[in-house]
Amino acid sequence: MAPKFDIVRVSPSGSMVIAGRAEPEATVILRANGREIGRVRADVQGQWAFAGAASLPPGAHEITLAALDPAGREIAGTGAVEAVVAAPAPPQAAPAAVAQAPSAPAAPAAPIVVLTTPQGAPTLLQAPGRPAGGARLGLDIVDYDAAGDIRFAGTAPAGATIRLYVDDAHVGDAIVGPDGRWSLAPTGAVAQGEHRLRLDQVDPAGRVAARVEQPFQRAAVAALDAGVQRVVVQPRQNLWRIARRAYGQGVRYTEIYAANRDVISDPARIYPGQVFAIPGAASGAAAGGSTPASASRSR
Repeated sequence: MAPKFDIVRVSPSGSMVIAGRAEPEATVILRANGREIGRVRADVQGQWAFAGAASLPPGAHEITLAALDPAGREIAGTGAVEAVVAAPAPPQAAPAAVAQAPSAPAAPAAPIVVLTTPQGAPTLLQAPGRPAGGARLGLDIVDYDAAGDIRFAGTAPAGATIRLYVDDAHVGDAIVGPDGRWSLAPTGAVAQGEHRLRLDQVDPAGRVAARVEQPFQRAAVAALDAGVQRVVVQPRQNLWRIARRAYGQGVRYTEIYAANRDVISDPARIYPGQVFAIPGAASGAAAGGSTPASASRSR
C-alpha cells in the first residue's frame, strides 16, 4: 500500500500537522520541494501522524510522501499536497499627527493547501478566509478529461443539497458531507467551448437558499499552447506546476500570478480553459506545460 494523505493543516507560521495511512509499521518519509522534512512510523493499523519541528517558509511548496518497504526500497506516495504560505505583512506606520510608533503587523493569512491525486479532482484542504466546515456555498474545483467527462467540487453547509446546472441544464445533485465538502461527476460529456455553471443550494422544499454562477471553458486537452508565452490551463494543473515547467522553479508561480491578476482572483483557484501569459518564458517552455497536473479552484 502506497502512503497517502488524510489530513493536512498548515499554520500561518508554516508549522504543519499531517496524518495519513500506509502499510502497518512502515516508515513514512515526508518531503517538501524534494527535501526531507521528517520521518514517522505507521502503527499496526497503518495510521501515522507528523507534527515535527519542521516549518515551511513563505512561498509555494510541494509536499510528497514515500515509504520504505522491508527491503529498504522507497515506495512513492499517492498524490501530493501543494501549500502556499504567505509572507507576514510589514507593520504600517501611523500618521505622525496620530502616533509615532508603527501599528502592529496584520495577522498573517492562513496558507492555501490543495491535495492533488493522479485520478479525480484536486481537493482544497485549506484557504484564507474559509469558514470552518465550509459554511458558505462555494466552487473549488472544475476538472475534466480528454473525453469531456467533467467533475466539480466545492463547499457548503454540511448536509445541504447542491443542485448543479451547466448552461441552465440540470446535470445532477450533490449532498454536502459532514466536513462541509461536496463533489459531483455528472453523467455525459461537456462539449469544448465556453459554458456557464450554476450552483443552487436548495432547502428540503426545493427553494434556493444560495446561488453561485461561474463561467468556464472546456479546451482541447492537447491544445495547450495558445501562442508564444501563453498557456491554456488543463485539468489537474496548478500555478506551481506551470511555473516549474516554464521556468524550472515552482516558486516562480508568483510571476505568473502577478502577470495575470486580471483573470486570477485567487492563486489557489485556476480553471481549465483559462489562458495565462507566461512572462519571460521561452515559447517552447510555455507550450511544454501540456503535462497534466492539478487544476484547482487549484483554486
